Amino acid sequence: MDFYIRLENLIEERDLTQKQLSIDLHIASFTLNGYVNNKREPDFATLVRFAKYFNVSTDYLLGLSNEKKPAPSSLSPAEGALIHLYRTLPLERQELIVEQAKFYQHLESIQRKTRKKD
Repeated sequence: MDFYIRLENLIEERDLTQKQLSIDLHIASFTLNGYVNNKREPDFATLVRFAKYFNVSTDYLLGLSNEKKPAPSSLSPAEGALIHLYRTLPLERQELIVEQAKFYQHLESIQRKTRKKD
């Protein structure tokens, strides 16, 4: 199913007017009408705003999934931030991060053994 159909369905399900949605999301009425009538497509930031507003996944809006709700993340915010930072680094730096993590893991293992002896 195409984006514009999903958007139209979500608007109807919420019993919204296009005018109200355009006000809520700070999108020009003309622009929103273009999305609903398949005359234009939203940029990534606008797509995310729609997903958050309707509490659906971007995959659902794009027709890649029939599951409306975003999949719950098993990652903590700190883990997600760490993964994001890791992915922004060049490969050499990523390798250094992995080596540092292994070092800290080894250190933690030694400390656990020491605590068990005490």
